[in-house]
Amino acid sequence: MTKTQQNFTQRIAQFAAGIAANPNDLPAPVADVCRDMMLNAAAAALAGAAHPDGIALARGLRAMGGNGRSTIIGMGQRTSPVYAALVNGTLIRLLDYDDNLFDSTATNATQVNPTAAVFPAVMALGEMHGYAGNSVLAAFAVGCEVIARLSAVPQIVGSAGAIGASTASAMLFAPEEGTIANAVGLAASAADSGVAYGSAGASSLAGGYAAMHGVLAAITAAEEIEASPAHDPVASDVLADLGRDWRLLDPGVTIRLYPCHPASHSVIDAVLGLSQLHRFEPYEIASAHVGVTAETLAHLPNHVPSDGWQARTSIGFIAAATLCHGQPLINYFSDAAVRDEGVRAVMERISVEATLPASPLAPNPAEVSVTLTDGQVLRHRVDHSRGTPAVPLDPEELEAKFLYCTRYILPADHIDEAIGSFRGIAEIENVTGMASVLGG
Repeated sequence: MTKTQQNFTQRIAQFAAGIAANPNDLPAPVADVCRDMMLNAAAAALAGAAHPDGIALARGLRAMGGNGRSTIIGMGQRTSPVYAALVNGTLIRLLDYDDNLFDSTATNATQVNPTAAVFPAVMALGEMHGYAGNSVLAAFAVGCEVIARLSAVPQIVGSAGAIGASTASAMLFAPEEGTIANAVGLAASAADSGVAYGSAGASSLAGGYAAMHGVLAAITAAEEIEASPAHDPVASDVLADLGRDWRLLDPGVTIRLYPCHPASHSVIDAVLGLSQLHRFEPYEIASAHVGVTAETLAHLPNHVPSDGWQARTSIGFIAAATLCHGQPLINYFSDAAVRDEGVRAVMERISVEATLPASPLAPNPAEVSVTLTDGQVLRHRVDHSRGTPAVPLDPEELEAKFLYCTRYILPADHIDEAIGSFRGIAEIENVTGMASVLGG
């Protein structure tokens, strides 16, 4: 290893090995955030298990075989931990219903969703080997923190998910400092190219690949396959205070309340707030105006969507669907839903402009004004959408989301068991059972 590479990999490995040896040293606020992230990831994956692309991926991997000791979430089947990580990471991302780093909500959304990379890896290995819940929780936290930091480095952002997943996997599978460092080096070669994605399946595979590469890196590192120095192209001071400050706390993580691009959530909350303050029907809307930041509009243009995938990134469609039907649900972003004549009629009356400034504390503010047919003009502004660190979901909201995502997949007693298991994961001696419950 070169000195530059050694500094980069060893800093992660030293921190990770220390937490792996003493998982109960994980700061309580970090543990609390990570419990919520894990419960939310399970919810998103269970909802994604009904998506045709998720079903197709699981079907293809089932045909390839594999040692069936790790659960594919919501599918009622087991496979190898490598394949389980691939499928489950994809399921988490399929519906845009997972989480993201708060200061990255408007850009690089496919690359800074830490849970989709780390959760499948630690749960697959945890189920297979029966690791203790506190070790799984600590590994998850460290892996996500590594992603949070490395995602700010342009030269390595494409590898951040795999590096975080490899760190977490090695903390469980082979927690020696040298092995963790080697796993990080191996995972650094698994870069996402950052190309634009044209479908939910293509985009979501980024999370699955990161999780899979993380597990593979830990396994190969444990077998003493060494990383090439070329796999670590950059050293950065973003890791200098690793363990002293946690990016998972500041700036924090957004847990998505709505199954669409997070930069649109302030628009949704502004529409919902307006509807709650002033009762009106869609047919009473003469026109509507949505004000957002230039950054938001650049990433979420006001296009007329042709399918459910495009609908998730169309501000006009999202605003119109919310005006017509209220809080967006999963079925609002189906191919059939984009042909809703009522929603399209309202969308024709909506204009979208970049009229608001962004700030580090409020990167995606939104202001919605509605002019009614009687001449009234109604306005409402939202700086922080629900689910962001400024307005976090309370336990009841997150559990309600879990229930909504799982109600057709898990029996009622399994839903309660899953929620209780994630809330009390640090006290669980063996996570095999809690992972198996998610199989459906």
